Amino acid sequence: MAPKAVSKRPAAKATKVAKKPAATKAGKKPAGVVKAKKVAIAPKAKGATRKVAAKVGAKATKKVANKSEALAPVVPPTLPALLLGLERRPDRRQRCEEMLKKEVPWLQVQTDFFRATDGKADVISDNEVSKTWNTKNNNFYGAYEDVMDKDGKVIHTAAEFADPGVDYEFSPGERGCAHSHYRMWQRAAASEGPILVLEDDVQFVFERNCGGMMTGDAWTRRLVLGLEEAAKKDVDVLYLGWSGHRDGNYKHHKGARGKKSPILRKAEYVWTTVAYVLWPQGAKKLLEQAQPMDQPVDNFMGWECREGRLNSYVLLDDGDDDSTWSGGIVTQLDFNGDSDIKKSDGGDQGDDPTLYLAQKAVDKSEATEPAAVSAPDAEMAEAAPAAAEAADAEMAAEVNEA
Repeated sequence: MAPKAVSKRPAAKATKVAKKPAATKAGKKPAGVVKAKKVAIAPKAKGATRKVAAKVGAKATKKVANKSEALAPVVPPTLPALLLGLERRPDRRQRCEEMLKKEVPWLQVQTDFFRATDGKADVISDNEVSKTWNTKNNNFYGAYEDVMDKDGKVIHTAAEFADPGVDYEFSPGERGCAHSHYRMWQRAAASEGPILVLEDDVQFVFERNCGGMMTGDAWTRRLVLGLEEAAKKDVDVLYLGWSGHRDGNYKHHKGARGKKSPILRKAEYVWTTVAYVLWPQGAKKLLEQAQPMDQPVDNFMGWECREGRLNSYVLLDDGDDDSTWSGGIVTQLDFNGDSDIKKSDGGDQGDDPTLYLAQKAVDKSEATEPAAVSAPDAEMAEAAPAAAEAADAEMAAEVNEA
């Protein structure tokens, strides 16, 4: 039977996985074996199926869920953007640039290609991104399981992921991704205003939770509403695509009473960095704490928000409500397919949760059994107490003489 991966999402009673549009990246199925129970999954979101449009032409369905979106023209914001991608993946860059040019030409002219750090080839400073990370923080929101080797022997129990936490080495892709965002934070910290960060698998055309397809015009209008409301708050980060916990479905935090905004919600702990707006003060806060960055980048940003050091919000799309697990105005092109990033702890994508373990658990049977002692060693061990007594007596005699 194929092994199950370590899950990073909260447990739920549902038996089917709700399709999540904006989540962590995909990878291959694991070679390690985990406990034979079902992997914990995210609660199914209301209308969470957000399919990427198969055709983005005249035949594509482009219903406008909110009639106000079809009214007066909207003035696009002045928002520079960084498009993050690996140089060795020109296919992804081309696809994304063509989409931006078609759907949001106003943004295209302000978009710079930002060369991603290649974790397999580039040198990354340990002072900027550590080589290992611990699962304890992510466990507050994830759903880890016992991890076993190919022979069914337990390497780490589910309890160990929570306390003291399990140490993993970053996969090359994770570390490269983290360092890429670190460098973009440096750019944002030196800017005069907010910057839009886009990863090259971002998708603007998909089936919305409210029905119909997201379009460039609807995307722009929703973004303008989000930025207008963000200007009234001390926002550090605004997630345009998200998956996880925010006001309306907090896990540990308590939401404020009263009517909630249909545009922005305070984040608690959300995954994915596919698209977010970053303000200079937010970038400086992230850089201050990243000495070095000691978790995968989405976990790191989520934890900084959870601890109150980063003021993060998520942007809701029409149709996103308190039951929505994943939402926003973007999705990922191929969440379960094309990815250059393996999740070191397995993630939701079925990567091998044993491949990047930084420490192997000590075999308890070996740890509890006394080590075998050779005959000469045994003789020396028996003689040791007598030798120690003789040495003590000799030292006492010298003291008395003195």
